[in-house]
Amino acid sequence: GMHGYKPEELIGQNLSIFHTEKQLESVKRINEELRKNGRYSSMEVWHKRRDGSVFPTLMNGVAIKDKNGKVMFIAAMATDITELKRLQELAERAQKLEAAGTIAGQVAHDFNNLLGPLIAYPELIRENLPEDSPIYQMVEDMEKAATQLAEINQQLLTLGRRGHYNLEPMNLNEVVEQAIRQIRPVPETLIIEKCLTPNLFNIKGGESQILRVVSNLVANACDAMQNVGQLTIRTENYYLDEPYYKLVMIPTGEYVKLTISDTGCGIPADILNRIFDPFFTTKKTDRKRGSGLGLSIVHAVMEDHGGYIDCESIPGIGTSFYLYFPITREDLKSPMTDQITGGNESILVVDDDPQQRNVARNLLEKLGYTVETVENSEQAIEHISHKPVDLLVLDMIMPGGIDGSEAYGRALEINPSQKAIIVSGYAESERVHEVLKLGAGAFVRKPLTLKSIARAVRQELDKKKPVPVA
Repeated sequence: GMHGYKPEELIGQNLSIFHTEKQLESVKRINEELRKNGRYSSMEVWHKRRDGSVFPTLMNGVAIKDKNGKVMFIAAMATDITELKRLQELAERAQKLEAAGTIAGQVAHDFNNLLGPLIAYPELIRENLPEDSPIYQMVEDMEKAATQLAEINQQLLTLGRRGHYNLEPMNLNEVVEQAIRQIRPVPETLIIEKCLTPNLFNIKGGESQILRVVSNLVANACDAMQNVGQLTIRTENYYLDEPYYKLVMIPTGEYVKLTISDTGCGIPADILNRIFDPFFTTKKTDRKRGSGLGLSIVHAVMEDHGGYIDCESIPGIGTSFYLYFPITREDLKSPMTDQITGGNESILVVDDDPQQRNVARNLLEKLGYTVETVENSEQAIEHISHKPVDLLVLDMIMPGGIDGSEAYGRALEINPSQKAIIVSGYAESERVHEVLKLGAGAFVRKPLTLKSIARAVRQELDKKKPVPVA
């Protein structure tokens, strides 16, 4: 049966037809066990099918002896454990990803705070310099480097499941177009074929995260082909009516499916189930050496979005990645303007880190607001009970004492129409949802930029807040 033979074909055959040369070692172990104990149990032995393919089995057996104790024959049972081994590998891989993620997330959270001034100040410094100042270019270079650092740090936060991004309805076709625009310049030897379904359902996601996923897979595909070959990107509405799996299990449901295929070198089978491991890279140590984070980030982002990623590859022929995003029936929001507007309202910044307080104060004062800062929630409550403010800027996570969520709850007891926004390096989602339920406004992700804080503050201050009726 499982070996691909008919029963009559096996009569009179030697057991060695089930084994390859390589496996005879484990068969020898079985014979020794039998001689010693008259039985053997739960031994993992690889078997060979009629077509030459091999698969793992778990074998149990017992020697049947005659009355003089001479072995007449052996009764043995082999169970195919291919599926069991596959599931074990999946579980081990998930654990490995989780451990790496935890470490990455902790390191990145500390980095995020340190990046604060590096991201926020160059913009303010540049404004006080004449354009022809020799320092102008230096500040610009610092800003670029800090932005790239923040970007890498965001990847580490994502890996540690600590990234925060607002999930908005979005159209995947637009993200694909954007990712393709980033291949600059397109070499003549590279053909890009786009098959984008015009009436694609929307998905819900963080646009920069999804763009990162698509860009990463596109860049990997171009690398694998060394820019010679065909890159095919396809989007489609896809309904799975029964669960399906190759590398991963994908449950039934309605998805937007994205396929990214290349005609590159392919991925050897023994590497295929390691490709999503953090820090695993096959790139050689050259100028463009990979950090080995790319695909583990892709994997983490897909999980954060309730999506799935699968992969098929034939060495020498090419690789296809399949991404499945759950659809949303929500419509796209109108695009935000990029204009930076300030105001003259009063703002209280609550953050335990003195550097972060300075960064927030400098940015908000630059926008024209009257700013005061305190270092914990208790001081904030004390402050607003004597001196009301138009807006609270709350750090979500504060060591000891009360976190941003609880602080906002207390502020509402003092002033039921108190406006607030939350700032966080990463989001502990349950607490975050609680604050949003209480009515706090936008999230702003650290490190802050003039644009991000300006937009969030204005959005919250301009909101009509109904005063709850007691």
